[in-house]
Amino acid sequence: MAAFAPLANANTDELIVGFGFNALTGGTGSAQFLGSSASSLFTDISARDGVNLTAAGIASPGLGSNESGSLLSLAVLHFRAIAAGSWNIAITGALSDPNQGLIYRNQARLAIQANNTVTISAVPLPGAWLSFLSGAEICLRRRARRPALLHP
Repeated sequence: MAAFAPLANANTDELIVGFGFNALTGGTGSAQFLGSSASSLFTDISARDGVNLTAAGIASPGLGSNESGSLLSLAVLHFRAIAAGSWNIAITGALSDPNQGLIYRNQARLAIQANNTVTISAVPLPGAWLSFLSGAEICLRRRARRPALLHP
């Protein structure tokens, strides 16, 4: 999850001090949420008691325009595909919760909203038996090519 031009409409001395958002998923496909990793510019607080967000981070003392740039990476969400199909993920940072949104030092919080639909496709994996037979065949071929040792 990234924020585009997070300080574009802010005062020149404004700082980003944190972020928080939830992810909602749905569709005919399914994926298991494995966790999130906050960007290295933030301290990840999503697993702390009372936070209850998909991803959250704080930056102390804050990130100015030099640190954030025009594209600020907030967090990476990790999923494992479960079932094939169309799968939708919606990122929401509701301003009704003081821990959500893009949080600034002086100005009002900015809502975080994003939505994307992806297609999860089934990828056939070779069966264990097929893998075993392939490996056994290679071993047998090498053994057959080995020259016999002659003893005088």
